[in-house]
Amino acid sequence: MSNQPFPIPPPDRQADNRVRARHGHFFLDLTSPRHLPPATLTILVVNGLIFLLMLYAGALKSNDVLLDFGASYGPYLRRGEYWRLVMPMFLHLGWWHLFVNCAALYILGPTLERVYGYGRFALLYVAMGIGSSLLSMSMSNNVAAGASGAVFGIAGVMLATGFLHRDLIPRRWWRAFGGGIVPFIAVTLASGFYVKHVDKWGHLGGLLSGILLGCLIPPPRRGPYGLVPSVTGQSPVPSGTGPGYDALMAVPEARPPQAIVLLPLALVILSMGATVEHFQTGRIVNRLLVDGVRLRFAHQEARALNMFQEAARRAPDDERPHEMLGSLYLEQKQFDNAVREFEQAAQLTPGSPQPQLGLGLAYYLKGDHRTAQQIFEAAPHTSEVERLLADLYGEQKLYAEAIKHYQEALRLEPDMAVAHNNLAWLLATCDDPKFRDPRASLEHARRGVELTQWKEAGFIDTLAEAYYANGNYQEAVKTQTKALALDPHNHEFQEHMARYRKGTGT
Repeated sequence: MSNQPFPIPPPDRQADNRVRARHGHFFLDLTSPRHLPPATLTILVVNGLIFLLMLYAGALKSNDVLLDFGASYGPYLRRGEYWRLVMPMFLHLGWWHLFVNCAALYILGPTLERVYGYGRFALLYVAMGIGSSLLSMSMSNNVAAGASGAVFGIAGVMLATGFLHRDLIPRRWWRAFGGGIVPFIAVTLASGFYVKHVDKWGHLGGLLSGILLGCLIPPPRRGPYGLVPSVTGQSPVPSGTGPGYDALMAVPEARPPQAIVLLPLALVILSMGATVEHFQTGRIVNRLLVDGVRLRFAHQEARALNMFQEAARRAPDDERPHEMLGSLYLEQKQFDNAVREFEQAAQLTPGSPQPQLGLGLAYYLKGDHRTAQQIFEAAPHTSEVERLLADLYGEQKLYAEAIKHYQEALRLEPDMAVAHNNLAWLLATCDDPKFRDPRASLEHARRGVELTQWKEAGFIDTLAEAYYANGNYQEAVKTQTKALALDPHNHEFQEHMARYRKGTGT
């Protein structure tokens, strides 16, 4: 028989799970009802709302519109558009892209938010998204967007926290932290290297940011349950142990302050405000540039010049009006003006190859071949650079050089859709019959449309033009109908359709 006055019942496993003390503090209450994760849900809702706005504005059809929404692009960051560090984590390039990222956020986000609290979690999420964008724009000049960098950041925090702050994590979640998250990181990170058009630098930037922040910012210390001190001075034990012992009692959870949520909230609001202002100006500038290009190819150079100059006045930090002015001046053989415009464009987008190549071409046509060669040699030998150089030669009607560089671009990257498309247009429409090749044009145009899965209206328009160049007017009309279905208000497409129908006699 026991010498104790009253027998002590077996340990209450639920109580033991509630009151596990280690290093002088208590863990989270895992038996309380699951709380809704406010920060995670807010981010998911914002992602969805912005995606609907992108659909309405046509951001999924045009890189220019996507950039106006704040997509990641290194040259624009370097010219001072720092809000691009924040916006990409809320932008997505399609329904599947949105679903995959939101699903991963919904799986991982609530767990980390419960450990850190919504204030610290929101701060971590925005900071990791910024880290993802920063590395992406530092290492690449590609246009990118998506929440995957921030999601990788969540995994990075869980990795670091699981090893460094394990005593602050509820036991039932230990398997998700530390080594438990490594398979997810390894598989997801590795799969990105086998999928085209994945922003690998963004993923890596988010992961590294998460690991660093997980090392520097521990979860808050808090305890949802406590023991009422015994009036007799004895250690408290489970209820029902008899006189002289106090019962185990639940006390309100000591929640950490959440005011820190104001910092990421302010960053996001300020960035969205800057995006709205940029978007409004960008819509006007884009319209001016489109009209200017249309007037230029209609041989109304004076009106085109006015359009480009007005665009440059409205958006002094936008390099595109200066690039178009440079090309127009080249066509008019005003080489000094062209050099000036391309130099200004290069200053606005340091590291961007397009204005540098335009500057090199201006010196070449001016007769300064030595300077031109130095500029061309300084550019990296990539498919994108070859394609940009081909575009510039084509605009100046230097068709032999343009075709040579398009072919080099396709040798380096056989599935480069834009190179197939632009070469097809040149071969179908160039005004020198020596370089026209309707059959090759049709082949490249078909390939460009296939690679973009019939989702690019401009590429479909090129295919229709290739059919027209081959005398297949019925197929040209049929194909152009698909282009207009994607972009029904495009005046250029409408003009092309009228020409194709005229060819059929209708």
